[in-house]
Amino acid sequence: MRIRIATRGGSRLSLIQTGIVMNMIRRIEPSVQFEIKITKTTGDVIQDKPLYAIGVKGIFEKEVNMALLRNEADIAVHSLKDLPSEINPGLVIAGFSSRDSPYDVLVVRDEYVDDLMALPSGARIGTSSIRRRAFLFSVRSDVVYDVIRGNVDTRISKLIKGEYDAVVLAEAGLVRLIKDLSDFHVRYTRIPLDVLPPAPGQGIIAVIARERDTDIVDVLRRASDPKARIEALAERAFLRAIGGGCHVPVGGIAMYSNGRLGFIAGIADVNGNRRRIIKLVGSPDNPEELGVNAAHELLEQWNET
Repeated sequence: MRIRIATRGGSRLSLIQTGIVMNMIRRIEPSVQFEIKITKTTGDVIQDKPLYAIGVKGIFEKEVNMALLRNEADIAVHSLKDLPSEINPGLVIAGFSSRDSPYDVLVVRDEYVDDLMALPSGARIGTSSIRRRAFLFSVRSDVVYDVIRGNVDTRISKLIKGEYDAVVLAEAGLVRLIKDLSDFHVRYTRIPLDVLPPAPGQGIIAVIARERDTDIVDVLRRASDPKARIEALAERAFLRAIGGGCHVPVGGIAMYSNGRLGFIAGIADVNGNRRRIIKLVGSPDNPEELGVNAAHELLEQWNET
C-alpha cells in the first residue's frame, strides 16, 4: 500500500506529527510506503495578525484538505484542535493518535517565576488565542496579554529575547518539538484545566481521509488509539453543539479513565469579566451524548447570568 500524506508546510511541528502518524500506521501495516505532500496554509502565510483577526475558519487545515479533494493526497494530518466543527463534505476524521498532554502551559525564562498567580502585576504574557486570553484575564486582569504569532520555536525565541515575560502554549506541541527545554534556559508549569479549559482535541493528532476510500479509512481506524478516539468524539460533539470555534472563548475536554468518561468545559467573555466552568460524568459507550450534554449545560448556565 502507498499513502500520500498532505501536511502543513513551514512547520517543523507538523512534520513531527506526520512522523507520528506514519509510525502509527506502520504498526499495523509495516509494508506501507509514504509520500509527503507539503502545503502552505493561510495561518502559516499570515503572520502579522492574531488568529481571530484573520477571519477564515480552519486557517490551518483548509488548504491541506483541498489536496485530498483534488486527489493530490490520500490522507491529511492535523492537530485535532485546529479543525473546525465541520469539515469538507466527503471527508472524515478517520484516525486519532494517542493523546499527549491536553494542558496549556505557562512558559518563562529560568530566572522568572513559573506560577501564573505569582507573576508580577504588569507582566507581559504572549498568546495568540482569544480563548487563552479570556480565561486567563478572568483570574489575572492585572497583567498584559500581547499578541504573539509564529511557530513554537519563534515564540520561545521571542521569550528568550525578553520581548515577553511569559508565553502560553499547548504542552503537547511544546514537548513534541523540544525534548529538553533546559537547553533554552526556560521552564514551564501546567495551567489547571478548570482555570484554562483546553481547546477541544488538544493533544490529539487527527488524520483525515476521503470517505469513499474505505481501505484507507479502515487502516486508520484500526491504527487509532481507542481512548483518544472516545475523548475526541465527545469533544467534537461538544464543539458542534456549542456552536463555536477558535473565535469563541470556549474550551472543553473529555477524560476517559476507569470505565468512566468525565468532561470539563468552560466559557468566558472576551474581556474576562465573567466565566463559567462545568464538570459532567457520562458513559464512554456514548461519548457524543456527553459532549452535547456538556455544551447544553454550559450554555444554559451562561445564559442564566
